[in-house]
Amino acid sequence: MVRGIGIDSVDIEEMRRLCADAEGAFVIRAFTEAERAQAFARHDPATCLAGKFAVKEAAFKALAHLTACGFDFRLVETLEDECGCPCVTLDGPLSPVLAEAGVTELLVSITNERGVATAIVLAQ
Repeated sequence: MVRGIGIDSVDIEEMRRLCADAEGAFVIRAFTEAERAQAFARHDPATCLAGKFAVKEAAFKALAHLTACGFDFRLVETLEDECGCPCVTLDGPLSPVLAEAGVTELLVSITNERGVATAIVLAQ
C-alpha cells in the first residue's frame, strides 16, 4: 500500500557552488560519509550529490506527514546498489521513522537533465 510520495529537484550548479563553499561544510553536514565517498569517486561529484540531496528532500515529503514530528532529512542515506541503482538505507537511523510511519519500503528514482537533478520517492 502506498503511504506517501515525494518529488524534488536540485540545481546541479548550485550544488557545485555549495560543495566548494567553506571547504565543503554543507557537504559534511548534509551527507553521510558513505554518500560522500560514492559521490567523490565519480567524475562529477556535484551531479551525484544533487541527486542524493533531491532524494533526501523527496523522502521528507513522502514521510513527514506520516510521523508525529517529521524528521531530519539528513537521516536519509542514498547509496547505489551493486547494479548502480539508487536505494535508501532502511536499517540505519531512518528505521524508527519508517516504523512509526508504517513504511517497509522506499522506492527511489533519480534523473539528471539540463542541469537539474530530480528524484522521486514512493513510500509503501
